[in-house]
Amino acid sequence: MSNIDWSKLITAQMKQERLAAEQRALNVLTEDDWRVTEMSEIANQLIAIEDGAEDALPGTEAEWRAYRTKVRNWKEGVESFPDAARRPVRPS
Repeated sequence: MSNIDWSKLITAQMKQERLAAEQRALNVLTEDDWRVTEMSEIANQLIAIEDGAEDALPGTEAEWRAYRTKVRNWKEGVESFPDAARRPVRPS
């Protein structure tokens, strides 16, 4: 009789899948935080453009509004989310 409980066997693949899931969860949190912060920055930028501020970043109001839509939609369900390298890019 064996003392091994095979139902509790954890394979290397299972470990890799768990680590990948944990990393993805961290990436989702990071991207969610980025989106919230970026939405605030966009709001400030649109106010700066509206006010004609000299320190406004490059881009027109229309470009920043289009960017805001892309940032707002950067969430779970988007094909490349949460890959930070695929985030929407600010107007330049």
